[in-house]
Amino acid sequence: MADTTSAGLTDSITINAGVDDIKSVLLDFESYPDWMGGVEAMEVLKRDKKKRGTQVRYTVDIILRKISYVLSYSYDDKADRIDMGYVEGDLDDCNSYYEFEPLDDDRTEVTYHYDVSYSIPRALMNPVTKRLLKSVDKRVMNSALSDLKKRVERG
Repeated sequence: MADTTSAGLTDSITINAGVDDIKSVLLDFESYPDWMGGVEAMEVLKRDKKKRGTQVRYTVDIILRKISYVLSYSYDDKADRIDMGYVEGDLDDCNSYYEFEPLDDDRTEVTYHYDVSYSIPRALMNPVTKRLLKSVDKRVMNSALSDLKKRVERG
């Protein structure tokens, strides 16, 4: 038997750049291993008519082991939002999004929501495993926002 555990985390950061510059970095999937912590490889499997990735395979080092999964991407340009949904892989489910709120002086507040669930064999689910999973979730949030900010502002 396995227990399913999940994290539903949301955080925001202000980035000194416009929405288009931030989206440009996020849509350059192949560069993620260069700047996003834990990401070892990215592969765009499908693209839309605008050449944006609509299915992307991630290979990620989550401390315990390497995992691979595919996320679908959808783009709501009017709402300045990028949604990600789970397709397949080593997770049970994953739904996330980025939202962008333009501020004054070419700055943008970026909100990232991360909701992932995975099954852990009941025999392995203990306080140490739970702390380790929380550490992984915090690392994902840090990469999704702080690493993004560094990459965008570095240019």
